[in-house]
Amino acid sequence: MDLPIITAKGTPYEVGFQHGEQTSSRIRTNISYYLNLWYHYCGVEKNRVLEDAQVFLPFIEKMDIDLIQELKGVAEGAKMRFEEILALNARWELNYAYLFPDAMDTAAEGCTTLAVTPDASIDNHMYIGQNWDYKPALKTGCILLHILQDNKPDIIMHTEAGIIGHKGFNSAGFGICMNYIRCDQDVFRPGLPVWLKVRSLLNSENLSNFLGILMENEGPNSANMLIAHRDGEAIDAECTPEDVYFLYATEGIITHGNHFMSPRFRAKDSGKSLLPDTVIRSERAHRLLYEKRTEIRLETIQSVLTDHFGYPNSICRHRDPGLNPHAQWETLTSLVIDLTEGRMHYTEGTPCSQPYKTLSIKPR
Repeated sequence: MDLPIITAKGTPYEVGFQHGEQTSSRIRTNISYYLNLWYHYCGVEKNRVLEDAQVFLPFIEKMDIDLIQELKGVAEGAKMRFEEILALNARWELNYAYLFPDAMDTAAEGCTTLAVTPDASIDNHMYIGQNWDYKPALKTGCILLHILQDNKPDIIMHTEAGIIGHKGFNSAGFGICMNYIRCDQDVFRPGLPVWLKVRSLLNSENLSNFLGILMENEGPNSANMLIAHRDGEAIDAECTPEDVYFLYATEGIITHGNHFMSPRFRAKDSGKSLLPDTVIRSERAHRLLYEKRTEIRLETIQSVLTDHFGYPNSICRHRDPGLNPHAQWETLTSLVIDLTEGRMHYTEGTPCSQPYKTLSIKPR
């Protein structure tokens, strides 16, 4: 099934309504998947999910009431309950409520992220990218969402239909890629859901506002965010419920997997044992890029993202047939965003088997 490009524009409600109306079947696929996942592992019924998701509302309203209006638009456009869309947008946090206490052998997802600054690229461009390793069953629930919004930057993101914030970039020059990380401070708690925090970041037009959102909204659960700007800066933020740890480019290169890498991190990394390949993927991606330092181009980055060392648990990840279907994942998309040119190059599946396509944004 082709990955649809959905354009939504206007007020927050109008953006949400167009998103929901055009992707209603995919939204239903996604909500059904998560409800079945939580019931399969933990016996959690739908009504409890929708009730638990309500705890996030005050934090979203405090962050930006426009987010609530957009979520309402998605719900009405898709002809679904607001509570269902809210739960979908809080699926990262709800995983901590349901999966992690009772299914400790389960990781949320994989992913390898990277950034290359202008001094390390042959064309002096700023690149950010990742392989998004996630549940194969959700491949048909994904979309490319192009948002043209009033009084805020335009956004292009690869997202799960119904979720209004995800990995992508904006017309102000910011790009964000994501990794799963987990520490012993992670328990279910209220807070600003990570995907809505990402959306708030993508709504930013300047660095001070961007960093303020990041540091004033710690938690509620761990997530790694690799962030870059077209003017040539990149930074990695290892976000935990208690603090944010920053990593900087080494000679123009940053890579990250699914384990904590900051020397300041003092809690227990409880996620890396679920994805032991993370310690290879991150370092290998860095080394492969470093070998080409100052000569890195788009094709160099794409080549690194197709790497199969450690197959199937490689940078380009493939399904492990020996695992339970709910525990399997693979690279659903590979993204390389040229922030200098405002272009996102993406695949519809593993980059070793699918060509990169291109989607552009008009800079502001």
